[in-house]
Amino acid sequence: MTTGSTFLPSGAMVALATPVRADGTLDEDGLERLVRRVVSGGVDGISPLGSTGEGARFTGTQRREITRRVRALVPGGMPVIPGMPLVTPGEAAAELDGLAEAGATAALVAPPSYYPLSDDGVLRMYEGVADRSPIPLVLYNIPVYTKVTIAPSVVGRLAAHPMITGIKDSNRNMEYQSQIIEATQGAGFRVLTGADTLLVVGLTLGAAGIIGASANLVPELTSGVYRAFTAGDLPGALSLQQRLARITNICRTGFPPAGWKAALEIAGVCQAHPVPPGTGLSADERARLAKQLAAEGLAAGTGA
Repeated sequence: MTTGSTFLPSGAMVALATPVRADGTLDEDGLERLVRRVVSGGVDGISPLGSTGEGARFTGTQRREITRRVRALVPGGMPVIPGMPLVTPGEAAAELDGLAEAGATAALVAPPSYYPLSDDGVLRMYEGVADRSPIPLVLYNIPVYTKVTIAPSVVGRLAAHPMITGIKDSNRNMEYQSQIIEATQGAGFRVLTGADTLLVVGLTLGAAGIIGASANLVPELTSGVYRAFTAGDLPGALSLQQRLARITNICRTGFPPAGWKAALEIAGVCQAHPVPPGTGLSADERARLAKQLAAEGLAAGTGA
């Protein structure tokens, strides 16, 4: 099905959280409030169902329906890049067809996480999936969850595939990020960071943007760092980056993404329930989080 793609991911994009009710079912009203919040906050694209969106805890059918809902809520030209945890190539093909039908611009595809994979195995797996995909793929390097690091040499070879247009790197290893940027130069391929605290560093190395969790809570701050940097205002970008890093570190509490979801509840956006079997913050953790956010000027219940 390889036909080539002109979509190149870039800018300040949000790794969208998924609001759910206490029973784990989708909170449609919460999702609508959250999407409106990030769009009005200046994000350039939305990536639901990644790690912050707890995508691996949903079924393929649920991921397709959430993608459809997000697409219906955003401006028509805004990229929607849902996460898709890869299990088998056959299942990937079927899900990618469904995501395309639901309006996805591309899919953020993480490697399987159960068995170890050789570099050649990673290469052949992604090439096989991309050959059959109706939408572009964005590779997802997040070894903390998958236990697989996509080698820079493999990224370089995959960048030549017409249906593989980028990578989100959440490794927080800037030497690695520098290597994949170098390996993909001139390939019509974009490197995005997933590290909110290192956005300016990634942009300085040559990254094209971010897919970040922080844009759920402070989208204007995440997008502000990107805008300041791309406008040539490095001091302004660094000043915003410092505050963004403080807020990000505050919300890195509990079992991810519990801190971000609790922060969104404190801000009055949606409830903090995790997708089962996830675990939310304890009462003490939540109280500490609320106090720290208040010190950053993020008042409870204001949506700020």
